[in-house]
Amino acid sequence: MKLGLNQSVRPDLQLRLSPQILQRIEVLQLPALDLANMVQQELQENEVLQVDAESGEGDGDGEDGQEELGDERLEELYNEDPEWKPAASEERISRTDYLEAVSAAPVTLHDHLAEQLDVLELGARERAVARAILDALNDRGWLAMELAELDDGLSPPASVDEKEHALHIVQGFEPRGVGCRDLVECLLLQIDDDRPDYQLLASLVIQHLDDIAHNRIPKIVREVGETVERVLAAIEEISHLDPIPGRSFSRREVPHVRPDVVVSRVGDDYEIALENDWIPTLTISRRSIDRARDRSQPTELRKHIRSKIESAQSLIDAVEQRKNTLFRVASELVNRQSEFIDHGKAALHPLRMQEVADALGVHVSTISRAVSGKYMQTPRGIVPMKALFTGEVASAGSKGSGDATSRASVQELVRKIIDEESKSKPLSDESIVGILKQGHGLDIARRTVTKYRKAMKIGSSRARRVYG
Repeated sequence: MKLGLNQSVRPDLQLRLSPQILQRIEVLQLPALDLANMVQQELQENEVLQVDAESGEGDGDGEDGQEELGDERLEELYNEDPEWKPAASEERISRTDYLEAVSAAPVTLHDHLAEQLDVLELGARERAVARAILDALNDRGWLAMELAELDDGLSPPASVDEKEHALHIVQGFEPRGVGCRDLVECLLLQIDDDRPDYQLLASLVIQHLDDIAHNRIPKIVREVGETVERVLAAIEEISHLDPIPGRSFSRREVPHVRPDVVVSRVGDDYEIALENDWIPTLTISRRSIDRARDRSQPTELRKHIRSKIESAQSLIDAVEQRKNTLFRVASELVNRQSEFIDHGKAALHPLRMQEVADALGVHVSTISRAVSGKYMQTPRGIVPMKALFTGEVASAGSKGSGDATSRASVQELVRKIIDEESKSKPLSDESIVGILKQGHGLDIARRTVTKYRKAMKIGSSRARRVYG
């Protein structure tokens, strides 16, 4: 047998998605703000793509003239060069203005602490070590390293006592708690040592944080030798301390939610509208079309312009298709979940994406992309469109009858039962199972109730019990 490398030709059939289809898939699944960013980027990169002018403007023959690539102009371009066949145009998207908000750069925790350090009268070594500590703090405001490992850049290096002294200076800065090395130190730094109840507060922080987290009030009362009322008052004070002193200076921006669909009540029916007014209405520059048709222009330039026109038209078509698909999906959701809009989350019906896909005659992946990251504004508030899809929980004796309750509504029932329980004698998960079965005909396992309770961030019966 002879071993070696050789070349051979083999026919192979593969199914590949065209660039236009891939772009439409991407545009469909983009959340509202990401789509706006994508449009702005395309406007910067594609010179033939422009924002539609106000009514009555842009109709001249100047450079700023804009028009949609109509069927007649497309046919003319195609007849001039049969090798170029741009995509068919769609109707124009509604006119709008897009305002881009620019926020000022936030003050960082390091800058805030450095300002406090600069006004202190310190020696050169003290200031250098303190600044090294500031540089070592993380976003939480904690010192996440040992002082012995701190590189102060001094010669000779600062001693441990010098570093402890500098750390003590930093720990006196605002916000209180910065420069801590663990949770206990963080909380202690925020308690004034001249308080009359300082000893009790310090004792709870140092020895009983875990007991507080698990609501073991009787155990704490026995060990500290105080009354229930004083212990509860001290725990209330501790609950107002901040374990993350650098939180207010965090660089993480709160995500801005902008609804894609607005549902409003009109008489006995609902009106559905797409929120597209803040996305620019895109058109193709008339001057670019004329240059693509001008045979006096260099051939390479005409090919370049035509490729840009194809790209621009593809984006316009993708945005338009996104609007149509999103509107159809939203209409179907409102039709199937109208009781949720009327009565709230407890009235959600079990609904799978496959059901909506079958009703609209599309693939289930299209529904998944259409609702991903999208929000709907309803009389009940702004909700993720994906939240309108929920699994079902069979009622007692309902197998095969089609009578089932959604998981979301069962969660709301569990929340309501817990809200109405006696706070001094909270219900166990087993007791909640019994109420659901006897009062609502729902045969649910205890572990399911536990899972729902934890998903709603509700503690166990012991954690919910109120003492005193």
